[in-house]
Amino acid sequence: MDSTQELTIRLRQQALIAELGLAALRGGTLQALLEMAARLAASGTGAPFGKVLEYQPQEGAFLLRAGIGWREGSVGAARIGGGPESPAGLAFASGEPVISNDLAGERRFRAPPLMAAHALRSAVSVVIRGAAGPFGVLEVDSQEGGAFTAPDATFLEALAHTLALAVDRERRERELARLAALSADHAREAEEARATRDGLLREKELLLREVDHRVRNSLTVTRSLLSLQARLSPDGTREALEEATQRVSTIALVHDRLYRADRIGTVELGSYLRGLCGDLDRSTGLGDSGRALQVLADAPECLADHAITIGLVVTEVVSNAAKHGAGAVRVRCLRDPATGGLRLEVEDEGVGLPPGFDPAESDGLGMRLILALSQKLGGEPRWNGPAFRLDIPDPATLLD
Repeated sequence: MDSTQELTIRLRQQALIAELGLAALRGGTLQALLEMAARLAASGTGAPFGKVLEYQPQEGAFLLRAGIGWREGSVGAARIGGGPESPAGLAFASGEPVISNDLAGERRFRAPPLMAAHALRSAVSVVIRGAAGPFGVLEVDSQEGGAFTAPDATFLEALAHTLALAVDRERRERELARLAALSADHAREAEEARATRDGLLREKELLLREVDHRVRNSLTVTRSLLSLQARLSPDGTREALEEATQRVSTIALVHDRLYRADRIGTVELGSYLRGLCGDLDRSTGLGDSGRALQVLADAPECLADHAITIGLVVTEVVSNAAKHGAGAVRVRCLRDPATGGLRLEVEDEGVGLPPGFDPAESDGLGMRLILALSQKLGGEPRWNGPAFRLDIPDPATLLD
């Protein structure tokens, strides 16, 4: 595998870590997050099997709590032995990731019947460790030998860390429910329940901010690696890597805003777009070439997912104007009094798209992204010469 392929895989893994982090921010059930983690773990490592194993201390074994690829009836019922009876048991006991690319030749543990029944030859296991102790193991498996590497284990550990935050949250919520049940008869317990609830809310906010902080840092590292690879690559590859770098920067900026925001999970759009366009001014070379990048934006709150989508549209259109346009580039994102929604406009002083150009027939990745992202926002992009326009529904309707 060459360095570009390796970088592409790691970039995809960082995106999957961010996806699980955003799901945790939205406060889904623990079971839904476990199922999502098993699926993302398998997807990010190219493995056909993924699973979350919950340790059952009374049995000294693991329950297959969530998984993908397993035979019908296995999830929620199958057990795997602890200790030296499985790679998961060794990881759980040692607290360290376990990579085995030759299960048949292993001397450290025995392959459990569930793995043997699926003819598995490789596995990676990492511990899901909550504040009150380990919850279980996140594992991926393959029927191919030599399937996994140390970076795959690092990727699984990042997913497991997010799961651990969700496990801690559920444990505290169960404790809160227990205390609340006693409140009718015991005033002291009721007061403890209220204090626990308030502390849980504060801790939940801190944990969610920590998720965003970690996602932002992971994206920043990925952006730096892409930028370094771009400088060392030939022209054709360099341009693609530079575009990928800018897209990662767009997403990282949202997570920076989320980490600093007063309200968890939402972004103040005007401030975000001004910060994004400041980055674009530097990265596209507009400022160095004497071409102004002007921004005028309202400041509604919207969900992080929608801010990322709007930001990616702006990134693609501004980058295209920087490459092929002329003169100043103006970005406006203002409320439309007629609809209550937003009107996004990007315009430069060049000639715009050639006559007869159909964006839907374009083979360019950037144009396909603009069309797909605009559809996700509920709008239809329009071009008139060098002017781009997208009408977006009222951001207030996009909030929970």
